[in-house]
Amino acid sequence: MKRLAIPTVLVFLLISAPALASSSGDTLPNGTPIDVTVDAPLDGTEYVVSSPLGTVDVDVVGTASVGFGNADATIVYVVDVSGSANTLTASDCGGDQNGDGLSNSILDCEIAGVVALNQAAIVSGSVDEVGVAAYGKRAVVADMTPLGGDDPITTPDAGPGDVTAVVKSITAQGLFGRAGPGLFTPKDADEAGTNFAAGLVAAKQIVDASTNGTNIVVFLSDGESNSGSSFDFDLDALAGTGAIAHTFAIGASSSCTGGMAGTLQHIAHTTGGICTEVTNPADLAGLISGFLASTLDSLELSVDGGAATPVLGGDISPMLPADGPILVDYTTPATNLGVGAHSLCVTAFGHDAGGLGNSGPACTNVSVFAITLTPPSATKELGVDATHTVTATIFGEASSVDGRIVAFTVISGPNAGASGTCTLAVDCATDTDGHVSWTYASDSVGGTDTIEACFTVATPTGQVGCDTATVEWADATPPLAACLPGPNPHGKKIPPAGNSSLPGAKGGQNEDGFYDLKAEDLVDPNPLVYVMDQATRHVFGPYPAGTIIKWTQAPGAEPSEKKIGSTKGRAGAVDYHLKGQGDMLIYAVDASGNASDPLVCLVPPLPK
Repeated sequence: MKRLAIPTVLVFLLISAPALASSSGDTLPNGTPIDVTVDAPLDGTEYVVSSPLGTVDVDVVGTASVGFGNADATIVYVVDVSGSANTLTASDCGGDQNGDGLSNSILDCEIAGVVALNQAAIVSGSVDEVGVAAYGKRAVVADMTPLGGDDPITTPDAGPGDVTAVVKSITAQGLFGRAGPGLFTPKDADEAGTNFAAGLVAAKQIVDASTNGTNIVVFLSDGESNSGSSFDFDLDALAGTGAIAHTFAIGASSSCTGGMAGTLQHIAHTTGGICTEVTNPADLAGLISGFLASTLDSLELSVDGGAATPVLGGDISPMLPADGPILVDYTTPATNLGVGAHSLCVTAFGHDAGGLGNSGPACTNVSVFAITLTPPSATKELGVDATHTVTATIFGEASSVDGRIVAFTVISGPNAGASGTCTLAVDCATDTDGHVSWTYASDSVGGTDTIEACFTVATPTGQVGCDTATVEWADATPPLAACLPGPNPHGKKIPPAGNSSLPGAKGGQNEDGFYDLKAEDLVDPNPLVYVMDQATRHVFGPYPAGTIIKWTQAPGAEPSEKKIGSTKGRAGAVDYHLKGQGDMLIYAVDASGNASDPLVCLVPPLPK
């Protein structure tokens, strides 16, 4: 069934309507449309936070309206023309509305009310068909056009003035001798009775002629029913069309609950309408014309199905509550959205003459993601570790972390710009758990690299999420030192070692004291060698690896160093003659400052 809509002309809405993330609409109890939209964020929007525990505030933007819709409603005006309608009142109903010579009669008040309601229907733009019926002892359907024939339906603004002309032609006998409309075809409903059943039959005839799904019957009476025999049957027939009947009991002689053959309250209740008692007939015009009035009361936001919270007045323009028809804009924050999927729903609340109602929720779905890079820091041994591996993990809704492309970059450090490879997925796409690992090789240079891993979320935000990790490439392994037998000063031979002790016949290491100082390092190609007097701890050097020295153990002597050889090449096979009080110790130091443990190189005298 179509719904009653009460819009104003909003040309700007037709010029460029934004793509909506979501919309929802319903009708208030009296048929007034109430709608809400969520224009942003669009459904599926993704956001990035700085960590898995981070949150983001998202502005929810949209519109809400009450009383806006298409012109797709029919109003049926049912006027009481029983003889009592000629009763004069002390009220001002606009004087003699129908020219019957009676001023401010109850019928004049009915006519003024219908004219006012028809004008409200024209202004609303929601009503495109109207019809008029009159009832007394029987009922008639007015001919609404001057085109010939008998037309039960016309537009509210036909003519213009056709509807007003028909309504103002209605009399209750008097000077014109008829109880009914004089235009555009005179008809008589007989003023000698108040037959609600006849009025219901006439209302149904007009509803049956309606082309709309929404039909509102406005049923007026200045008295209680006193004739007719098929009230329940005729009421059920009208209710079966889906029409809603609102009834008005006018003056002291009428009521919602009185009557011999049906009541106004029963009509309203059965069709889903309401009955209004109008004590002062002069009030009818205001009451009936305001019957299409509606109010947009408030908006509420719900996140992830939780308790709804009011959208604050400052977030809505113009502020609520506001009388309809009206359209408002709102921008309200959904705060502290953590990693995962979220549903953001906005509902509009309002009321019309029938009571309270709401639009139902308009919802949009968004997702929040974060990325981490592990290990966050590491130390790698130069010369031992040639590569380093990091793992990026994208956190979010479990079903949407798979297949995310992650870009890895060494953004600073000795290996800045280094290329690498991803495990399993060559395009560096995450697995079903949101993981992807990346490995790169070091150039064997010490220092700290900073590695960055980034991914881009879906449009429309296009936000980029990144995390960084560091790796220190350090040389922490000391070099190896060795003291090998060296040649004599003239370089013709390497004296035999061990003549006085093992491993020779008598043991010992190198009794002549000639040594080739050796050192090797995994990183530094040129580690330096130091010589130490075991007795005095005096240090000689540094010397480049491969330096040939002679060590003389001289207890009580001052440690000394003497260059051996000459510029003429004599005795040049030995570089230095070193003298100390104890045995010789050597150790090596690399460019990173790592020193080997001292190595004892024995010479005479004992210990050898």
